[in-house]
Amino acid sequence: MKKIGFIGLGNIGSPMSQNLLRAGFDVIGFDLVENSAFVDAGGRFAQSVQAVGREAEVIIQSLPTVAALESTITGLLEVAREGQVVIDISGYPLDAKTKAADQLAQRGVAMLDCEISGLPFMVANRTAVIFQAGDEETVVANQDIFDGMADRCFYLGEFGSATKMKLLANMMVAIHNSVAGEVLNLAARIGVDPETVIKVLGPSAGGSVTFSNKAPIMISRDFDGGAGPFRHMVHYLDRTSDMAKRTGAATPLLDKTREYYQMAEEQGRGDQDIAAVIELLEAASKDPTTQR
Repeated sequence: MKKIGFIGLGNIGSPMSQNLLRAGFDVIGFDLVENSAFVDAGGRFAQSVQAVGREAEVIIQSLPTVAALESTITGLLEVAREGQVVIDISGYPLDAKTKAADQLAQRGVAMLDCEISGLPFMVANRTAVIFQAGDEETVVANQDIFDGMADRCFYLGEFGSATKMKLLANMMVAIHNSVAGEVLNLAARIGVDPETVIKVLGPSAGGSVTFSNKAPIMISRDFDGGAGPFRHMVHYLDRTSDMAKRTGAATPLLDKTREYYQMAEEQGRGDQDIAAVIELLEAASKDPTTQR
């Protein structure tokens, strides 16, 4: 069985690496902070990116920023060898991914553009979806690894296709989250029990995975340290908005949703779960006693 390297053991990387361990893979991982859950699950913790690159045949990257990507690629290039594969499941601009892929290709390393759609608990229970893009033969040759990470994977075509699909997915998540906030805010103002709204509308035609995930958080107000913070979503919405403008696509729902997410950032809510949008909607609501 292939030796797998995993660089970036954060909110997504940690449960994803543990899925691979449960599937029987030998995984050596690295992060700036040692991950005890990864080690307890049977993973081997390396002391550097280079140590992972020297040993692994296939390296999976789950990195938070372009800066982290550039640093990781610099380290991997020091030890890269012909025939290695890098599966990048991180979310950053396509030009950054393309640059990294070009650098690795010069050393005979194939890089795949992949993205994850799903929250950490969805990764852990294998309901998250993996978008795959890049050389199809390389994807097929490593499908056993993808199957070890998630139950659902979709090959989308040329390099960059997964990044584009992730932008579309997060556009939908952000809009659905805002809809959930609007519905619960309106329900409270007309005297409909929010718990009943979730119970009834969740499985209805009006429900969505996002509604079912975020509406309970909106009721509990447990926004701090959420799995899907504003700071992660805002840059996705900015990139999606740029993509829409370049192509001339009309995106009125995205445009208005983005305004509220930017407002959340301005209010210092970057680390709060996006479910906190309900508080912004409540603040923007008017007192019915002043309406005519």
